[in-house]
Amino acid sequence: MVAVALQFLTRLPVPGIEVVDGDLRRATAAFPLVGVIVGGLVAASFAGMAALFDGAVAAVVAVTVAVAITGAFHEDGLADTFDGLWGGWEPQRRIEIMRDSRIGVYGVCAVVAALGLRVALLAGLAILTAVAAIVVGHVVGRAAILVQIRWLPPVGDQGHGAKVAEPIGWLGGAVALVVTLATVGVALGPFAPVPLLAALLGVAAVRRAARRRIGGLTGDVLGATQQVALILATTAVVALDRQELLWF
Repeated sequence: MVAVALQFLTRLPVPGIEVVDGDLRRATAAFPLVGVIVGGLVAASFAGMAALFDGAVAAVVAVTVAVAITGAFHEDGLADTFDGLWGGWEPQRRIEIMRDSRIGVYGVCAVVAALGLRVALLAGLAILTAVAAIVVGHVVGRAAILVQIRWLPPVGDQGHGAKVAEPIGWLGGAVALVVTLATVGVALGPFAPVPLLAALLGVAAVRRAARRRIGGLTGDVLGATQQVALILATTAVVALDRQELLWF
């Protein structure tokens, strides 16, 4: 399950796996755990660079490492979602735009804004705070995908959105929930609900836009959900740090 999730969400080397029908759906339970792995690697890159250079350099390197590890998978979904939802006049035309491999102005602006925000949020943080913000952001961002799957039906029976949109069952849901809550709880203690609530607002905003403009869920919408939730969760951690509420 974890190997399938890593193979789907990242470019990390994993043993060759033959994926059959249903494997990807079941593997969604491991999405938050993939967030722990990716977040840990990204946080390590930030800490290593921050020991040698200033926070701005470390932030740029960390965000670049995150994009490299995932192959810009979620950023691509964000770009396609913005191009489609705001680049067409009818639902079917919007879906066609989202499936087009070319990127438009809306998509470029969305990705530039997202990457810029991620760098800016991390640039002024101390190492321990940045590590917490990075790991929490990546875990919550991937957990948000599971929430969106529960909230929105897929608009078709093809593509990544349809493959992961079926319920994963109580056991898979429990695993994802425990990993998410444990990670955020260890990082933030009693303030763990803050980034979770912030991310949930982002999930709701993406859901509203997708439901109104295309009628449901696509794989690109899930990518946009991950990016929005990651940024809002990271913002919440930074806000807690600014108020000197974190324990470290």
